[in-house]
Amino acid sequence: MNKTAIKIFTFFILLASGISILLLMINFFSFSMTAADTAKIYPESQTKTLSRISEAFTYTEDGYILADETAVPQGSWCILIDENGNVVWGQNVPDDIPTSYNINDIAVISRWFLNDYPVYEKVCDYGLLILGYPKNSVGKYNIEFSMHWFDTLPQRILAVLIFNLCLAILLACVFGNGLYKKIKMLIQGIQNLKQEKPVHMSENGIFKEVAKNINTTSDSIERKNQIIKQRDTARSNWISGVSHDIRTPLSIILGYSEELFSETDGENKEKAKIITEQTLKIKKLIEDLNLVSSLEYDMQPNRKKEIKICTLIRNIVTDILNSGLSDKYSIELNLNCENAVIMGDEPLLERALFNLINNSIVHNKDGCKIFISAWQNDTDICINIKDNGAGADEKILTNLNKIPKTAHGLGLPMAYKIITAHSGTFNAKNKDGLKIEITLPFK
Repeated sequence: MNKTAIKIFTFFILLASGISILLLMINFFSFSMTAADTAKIYPESQTKTLSRISEAFTYTEDGYILADETAVPQGSWCILIDENGNVVWGQNVPDDIPTSYNINDIAVISRWFLNDYPVYEKVCDYGLLILGYPKNSVGKYNIEFSMHWFDTLPQRILAVLIFNLCLAILLACVFGNGLYKKIKMLIQGIQNLKQEKPVHMSENGIFKEVAKNINTTSDSIERKNQIIKQRDTARSNWISGVSHDIRTPLSIILGYSEELFSETDGENKEKAKIITEQTLKIKKLIEDLNLVSSLEYDMQPNRKKEIKICTLIRNIVTDILNSGLSDKYSIELNLNCENAVIMGDEPLLERALFNLINNSIVHNKDGCKIFISAWQNDTDICINIKDNGAGADEKILTNLNKIPKTAHGLGLPMAYKIITAHSGTFNAKNKDGLKIEITLPFK
């Protein structure tokens, strides 16, 4: 449960960190591309403007003439300074712009401003061309970096990214802690719901509707389980009551039939024998019914003790052979785990193994060979019971975990219930007869 919540929380942190780093990179490049906004006041770059102005100059006897006066952008001004520092041409020149300059003045102009006018320079054939813009229209700053700064730029960018990643993870942890608790609560609620445990979650926050639905489902399951429990209790009590009520009449019938069998001859003796056999069959069915009723409601074996499985199998086979088994049937044993011991309820396991062997006899009237083998692996004792008879009904084999509504086909499902109640596995299939594969954990 906690692993799932941690996975979701980790995914949330990684997602938040990835988005933060991506946004940082996008913002960085966007700032780089849009940091200079002089395009709002300059229709074109100053280099192009100055080149266009210098190409439009001509020299006449009257002095320098600009062939295209529109070359100077509107709102700006321009002057031409000759090699002696005198202004020999100008257009739209403000009144506070000097008409002559010495070397110091030129040095000041090279700092980008002239009397607080932002200016741009270009050396041409006629002298120094200066393009100026209105005051306070452009800000200029002289920023210098050492070559070491440029050399270590990749490392510092990586450090900034790592710092932002750590900061993103920290913020994701801080703000995601509440989300983690909510997710953890939801996962715990779903786990309890799966196990049909009562769930009462707090119905608030972003998962309010989910919590409400889980609580509603839990209440519904609890009500249905209560109804099923009452019904199953009533059914179990009814079966126990009927079994108890039938037991006494059966004992009387069995006693009288045995007495008649010993006191009569001929046809009546045979009838008394049939009555005795059928009475014993009814008694066994009632015992099986009580046993199945207990196992059906997952009642675990409560008389566990150490059992040598090979000894148990031999005793069962001996009893079957001594009961007057016909020569049409043969039982072959191949037991290779003489010292294997399991913890189990011996009467239940005896009933299960007896039913499986007896099934091969009952359902193959023309006879068959029965092969029983047992061996031990690293964790389990394996038991195979196979015959070469007609096999079993496929419908029963595909519904081993369901108790049939009639006595027909009761043996396999009952054996399945007993084996699984002992934490074992049970597999049955038709393969040249019926083959049963059982595993039981050994002690």
